[in-house]
Amino acid sequence: MTSAPVKHAAPSRRRALFDWRSRRVRAWGIGAVVLLVLVAAAVWLGVRAHLAQQEIAEAERLAKVVQTQIAQGHADQARDAAQQLASHVDSAHGYVSDPVWLSAGYIPIAGTNFSTTTQLAGILSDVTHGAVLPLAEVSQNIDPATVKPAHGVLDVQAIAAAQPKVSQAASVLQDAYFTVAKVQPGFGAVPQLSEGIDRLKDLLRQAAQQAVAANTATSVLPAMLGDSGPRTYLVLVQNNAELRATGGIPGAAVEVHVDHGHITLGRHTEAKEFQKFPSPVLPLADQTKGLYGTIVGEYFQDINLVPQFPLTAGLAVEMWKRQYGNQADGVLSIDPVALSYLLQATGSVSLPTGETLDSSNAVRVLLSDAYAKYQGAGKDDFFSTTAGAVFAKIASGGFHPKPMMDALDRSVRERRLLAWSPQAKEQDAIQAAGMSGELPDQTPQHGVFGVYLNDATGAKMDYYLRESYRVGGVVCREDGRPTWAVEVTLTNSAPADAGTSLPGYVTGAGIYGVKPGNVKTQVNVYAPPSSVYLGSWKDGAPLNVHQDMNSGYPVAQTDAELSPGQSVTLRFQFLGAAHADEKPDMISTPTVNTSSTSDLSLSCRDIVR
Repeated sequence: MTSAPVKHAAPSRRRALFDWRSRRVRAWGIGAVVLLVLVAAAVWLGVRAHLAQQEIAEAERLAKVVQTQIAQGHADQARDAAQQLASHVDSAHGYVSDPVWLSAGYIPIAGTNFSTTTQLAGILSDVTHGAVLPLAEVSQNIDPATVKPAHGVLDVQAIAAAQPKVSQAASVLQDAYFTVAKVQPGFGAVPQLSEGIDRLKDLLRQAAQQAVAANTATSVLPAMLGDSGPRTYLVLVQNNAELRATGGIPGAAVEVHVDHGHITLGRHTEAKEFQKFPSPVLPLADQTKGLYGTIVGEYFQDINLVPQFPLTAGLAVEMWKRQYGNQADGVLSIDPVALSYLLQATGSVSLPTGETLDSSNAVRVLLSDAYAKYQGAGKDDFFSTTAGAVFAKIASGGFHPKPMMDALDRSVRERRLLAWSPQAKEQDAIQAAGMSGELPDQTPQHGVFGVYLNDATGAKMDYYLRESYRVGGVVCREDGRPTWAVEVTLTNSAPADAGTSLPGYVTGAGIYGVKPGNVKTQVNVYAPPSSVYLGSWKDGAPLNVHQDMNSGYPVAQTDAELSPGQSVTLRFQFLGAAHADEKPDMISTPTVNTSSTSDLSLSCRDIVR
């Protein structure tokens, strides 16, 4: 019996089956390799991201160290910290710019996180090498400890030598800000990335603004300090006991000469030495005359009734020239409160009269005690002599740098230290430093009010004036225009018997129609140029005010007279521009005390439509 024959697969079929199995094995192999590569890449990217994050965190810490060391005048430590910062930034940039990371940037949707991170790290590297390191290198040249006067001489060349690197840093920071401002990570960006972009943009904006201001300052300071030829400046000392819009009457003026950094004091005089000029020494706008009269340009004591320091300075220079024949190249202004800040850096000053002036007693001695102790011309001489003594100590370098910088910064922020130059480039630097004393800056979206006080007592009673402010807004109209309101509360804190217990020179003795012991104050509210006046109230009752315009700003002007212990609240209401911010800001005249400004809560029921 024979068995049935075995059937074998055809050779072609066997080959096809083998090829299919081989392809499947290869596919599995390739898939495994791809998966392995993807996992490895993901791990690689995760590790690199973690390491980059650590490097950036350490760079942030070191950035604060650099800033602190520069501010404290530790140039060597600042340079060391800047070098360490650069090393960490470079490492972070390296972690997010290798081939794997760059390739990840092409992944749909998620890739935007990788590509944008690489771009931001590159910007940080540019800022570090182009701005942080150069500024750290020249920090000693612009350090107050090294450029402060020594025996009456400032090292002007040190400032000039720093200027190129400061200019470079300003340019790099500006470019970086504009670049980051254009970064749009797009769809797929994680929230942390968008938040990081916004944070970096804000930091670069602030840094660029500061660097631009420093660049402007270092470019003009050498010339202003006499590097290109002698300069003469007038220093006005404003007396807040008799208020003027920018602070107080210019009770004394000191002439300061600067020649190649060498500082000397010239003539110092009192305001009383200036007689009335027969007509304004400079042309005045009709609106200025309508609000404050022609006396602004006729009396030295009244040149700062206007809240525009450039006009005040120009009038002071012209009056000085007509009185003494000397041409001043610029004007500085300071008040006794700012002097008390400076005395924290200089220490006490011994006066020729035998008194010792320090930060704790300067305001009281200058604005109160002097009027009780000195009579007639003696009190004016005392004021002038005191100002000269303080400036002489500063010019000699007799101060601690860091406290001096803090004192100057506070004085500028409170608008107690102002400056003016007829040179446009120098005035730009003054403007950038916040010392110009101009009317408040505005933007179409954000309004800023100015509240300026002038004494109307004709005496020194503003030592006892206390003031507080509230400002707010609400949107109630369909066109989106906000209604803004400013409240001014004034109080006479003088003793009840001020009319008889205080000297007539302080109370005014009724010469200008104000009862002795009372305080009369002119209040000027400058509203944003785009606003419209709506109304005013005095302690809740409707109040008629003088309405005018000045340099494009709507002005509401009134006055208030207060007996000892009496208070009054004045409210001014304006309509803002369409879609402007609901809440405006406000600045005010610097007075003897530090005024408070708080929010005024408004509802649509509270306002006039």
